[in-house]
Amino acid sequence: MEKSEKTVNYRLLLMIGCCGALAIFSSTISKSPILPIFAAQLGASGAQIGIIASMSTIPGILISFLAGYLADKYGYKRILVGSLLVFASAPFLYLLVYNPLQLGAVRFYHGFATAAFGPVAMAAVAAFSGKNTGQNLSIYSSATMVGRALAPSVGGAAYDVGGHSYVYVIAAVAGTAALVLALWFFLRPGRAEDAPAAGKGEVEKPAFVQRLVSLLKYKPLLFVGLLSACVYFAYGAFEMIFPLYARHLGMSPVMIGVLLSAQLVAVIVFKPFFGRASDKLGRLPMIITGLFVCAFSFFTLAFVQSVLVLGAVIVVYGLGFALTTAAANALAADVASAGALGASLGLMSTIMDVGQTLGPPSIGAISDAHSFPAGIVVLGGILFLAGCACSVWHLRQKLGKR
Repeated sequence: MEKSEKTVNYRLLLMIGCCGALAIFSSTISKSPILPIFAAQLGASGAQIGIIASMSTIPGILISFLAGYLADKYGYKRILVGSLLVFASAPFLYLLVYNPLQLGAVRFYHGFATAAFGPVAMAAVAAFSGKNTGQNLSIYSSATMVGRALAPSVGGAAYDVGGHSYVYVIAAVAGTAALVLALWFFLRPGRAEDAPAAGKGEVEKPAFVQRLVSLLKYKPLLFVGLLSACVYFAYGAFEMIFPLYARHLGMSPVMIGVLLSAQLVAVIVFKPFFGRASDKLGRLPMIITGLFVCAFSFFTLAFVQSVLVLGAVIVVYGLGFALTTAAANALAADVASAGALGASLGLMSTIMDVGQTLGPPSIGAISDAHSFPAGIVVLGGILFLAGCACSVWHLRQKLGKR
């Protein structure tokens, strides 16, 4: 790769990473830890809170594949800018909410931002990464995790100072900053060099339905999608249930935010290293290890009430989550169909969002019927079974090569 091309690529990675950090900060502070607390104040039950939390992931089911397909066909700039417009505008709508139904509607609109931005940004990064796909995707992901890690602590503190309105004003500022940065990058002189198409394949691209059908028949991609669905089923449910469980234990919003941020510190620090390691050591062994670490963490969390121990276990969960997602994102790019990187990652994101959509209401209902610890144990069981299934897949692959 020429030196000038490397410079362009790293500049692009830096821009997408910074936009991702700001956008995900804006999105995360809108929900963690404030969303379940805000929804409860509006009179929502545990199951209703789960449904409200899931409303933002439904757009991912609807449009992630379409966004990736359009990025393959026309390039990613328009999709990224369009999604950032939603990131910038959605936080203002929370200030107008007065009942659970309105809150669910705003969450649904907000979900279109991450539904389009996530898979297209990953496709843009993977398109120029070559042999460093795992490393570069993990660097991008860690950049977004900086925003995701800061958001709960900032959101909890802002809520204590001025209530939910302070939280959503901060979210609006961050979302607008991400949009301004992207527009500056794409509109400045020399922008054409810095913006290669995400779908930089050499094969002719078939029609939308044909592409979708062909990818749905591709078992390796479906396997990665189902695996990600399990991981994000647990992640989305945990984001919803933990603030309620922590409040039940008597913790303040600030402390809840600090604990939720703690789990992501490990992700930020270690995910790039895990991604690079997966480039050299293989994806599946790291995914399997990560799944079992996450399962162990949830089993432990269900029986712990000490704040210090909770913090330590949440950090361990962050390490497991980093192990799993660093390798899974790279594996998705590895098995992407030729000339359809955006569509492949979009389909994987769609399947993943099905899991993340089902997680909060399912675990919310279990918690209503039994207890918060019962819901957390179920999450551990799901990830344990996913780890077992992934181990069987890996064993079959190894035996098939002999």
